[in-house]
Amino acid sequence: MVMPAPASPSQPYAQKRGHGCLWGCLIAVLLLSLPFLLAGGYGAWFLASGYKQDPVLRVVGELVREDGMAQQALGHGAVITGMEDNYFSWMPGRSDNAYEVTLEGPKGQGHLAVTAHSGVGGPRLDSAILTGPDGRRYDLLKHLLLPGDDSRVIERSI
Repeated sequence: MVMPAPASPSQPYAQKRGHGCLWGCLIAVLLLSLPFLLAGGYGAWFLASGYKQDPVLRVVGELVREDGMAQQALGHGAVITGMEDNYFSWMPGRSDNAYEVTLEGPKGQGHLAVTAHSGVGGPRLDSAILTGPDGRRYDLLKHLLLPGDDSRVIERSI
């Protein structure tokens, strides 16, 4: 006679509790947003303190502190207080920069538009046009008062 096989007390398989596609979707969203987070973080750092280490802006700071026309327009001790615009282009051996910075001095606030290029010898300024608090424009590299609309200056002085 054949005996029936003993009944084995088999336990049912425990189902794994997963999170479905939750983790996969979160990882995908993180990977897609990572470039934007890195770019935003770098931009915030550059605006907060990184621009102080930029070689072109260091040259601009020295120019504003030492140039007689800048001192005439803004007063002695003018400093860079902010950056309104920044353009950067790079290729091997050369980089081009264009900045628009805000300056503050005892006589008021001014704006300086700067273009520069950097090569093997370091940064070189191509142009530096200062717009003073009175609206006059100065070329700081050529030491010239640029022609402009003098009606604004006359109206302010009356």
